[in-house]
Amino acid sequence: MATNFSLPTLDPGRQFHTTSQLVDHATYDALVTFDGEDLRNPKPALAVRWTVSPDGKTYTFTLRPNVKFASGNPVTSRDVKWSLERVTRLKASPAFFLDGVEEVRAPNAETVVIRVAEPKPGLVATLSSPSLSILDSIVVMGHGGDAGLDAANTDSAEAYLNSHSAGSGAFLLADYIPNQEVVLVKNPSHWRGTPALDRVVIRNIPEAATHQLMLERGDIDITTGIRQDQVPALKQISGVTVKASQIALTFHLTMNERPNIGGPFSNPKVQQAVRYALDYDGIMKIAGPGAVRLAGVVPPNFPEALDVLEAPRTDRAKARAFLQEAAAGELRGRFVYSADRVVGGIQLSVLAQKIQADLADVGITLEMNGLPHVAALPQIIGGRSPVSIGTWRADYPDASDFLPAFVPGGAVASMAGWSGELDPTARALVELGRRAAIQTDFRRRVVLYQQAQRQLADIGPYVPLFAPASPYAYRSNVRGTSFNSVWGLDFFAIHKTS
Repeated sequence: MATNFSLPTLDPGRQFHTTSQLVDHATYDALVTFDGEDLRNPKPALAVRWTVSPDGKTYTFTLRPNVKFASGNPVTSRDVKWSLERVTRLKASPAFFLDGVEEVRAPNAETVVIRVAEPKPGLVATLSSPSLSILDSIVVMGHGGDAGLDAANTDSAEAYLNSHSAGSGAFLLADYIPNQEVVLVKNPSHWRGTPALDRVVIRNIPEAATHQLMLERGDIDITTGIRQDQVPALKQISGVTVKASQIALTFHLTMNERPNIGGPFSNPKVQQAVRYALDYDGIMKIAGPGAVRLAGVVPPNFPEALDVLEAPRTDRAKARAFLQEAAAGELRGRFVYSADRVVGGIQLSVLAQKIQADLADVGITLEMNGLPHVAALPQIIGGRSPVSIGTWRADYPDASDFLPAFVPGGAVASMAGWSGELDPTARALVELGRRAAIQTDFRRRVVLYQQAQRQLADIGPYVPLFAPASPYAYRSNVRGTSFNSVWGLDFFAIHKTS
């Protein structure tokens, strides 16, 4: 398989990057999982069943019997408790997945009880994330792992987990060469049975054109790193199959709220002007077949998404009127994006050029600052970019992974410098988002999420753009491929014919 690596670590407790998710889904098991593209119906994995208390605050999971880790150690509730507590106490990127969890108990070897401070209806879906995989606590503790209260300072297991399997997954980690490749071999003792594939090699190939050439020559069997504009040519190649999957991924434009960084783009009137200046029809052509315009930040894979009819329409006259009201002086800012990055089949540099041209038509100048992804990402995450292209992909399959990131205090809002501390409207939005996240009644939950997204569209420093249908291609003798928004391919389901 060829892909474009986003793989800083293979330690589940420290990662939530796309290639890390792919590998950890293959080498570890979580309590629950999802089948293929489905993001709405959690399925048993290490847990065969679960119940939720009437008040929505206690989740009880019954573990699958006779499951063993790669070491031969049995998977028990103690390992589940240890693994989840480690994620929380490492205080790394995935720690927020378990916000609100007050206690994880292991009353017996087959039972896990999770108690939350207030209802958390997205918890079951969250527990499918490879970041919340269950680790062999005995082995990992023997190599520096710690789930104690000071784990952020004392845990030293990452190096071991980057070179060894400590899970119960369908595959075992055989080799990992950073920025080059990962090699997996089958686990013949997996609880689902022996995988059909003996060996999987995942290669980091940055250039999308190289993916196409390697697939045509038969050097690779699968690629997830192609661009939308390569799809027509790939469909003409004998022996190659091309598919596209609607993935839970939002493309958005972010403007920095800090005046010393965002300059004119911190002005709400300028932000509104940008929303109306963009040529959305042209942007959707770049997004490619199957992409969906976004009116809010929750992608269309979830029922909480806003109807596309609520999305803003191009209105250059209205954009210029907002700019006159803003009286913001020189309308110029630096535009940061990952020039070498293909996300969901979209070459970010192409999208950036389109946005620059659209804003120039209303008198806004973007100084293009396309950088290699390794250089652009720290600037964007660190909130040092006046304007940037952002993408937010599902870390777990639930709307609660999206809205909270964009409201003040969330991860994306922090990148935009949007604290909302002194703004009562922003504080009200945060409260509305909290109410949505704890609402256990499905219909009321949908209503609250949609209300919050409408308010976010009015006051937030973002322009939601689209959710893509990500293309991938494979040799026609490959069977069983499907693409999940969180972890991509499930290698256990794949086999090759002669």
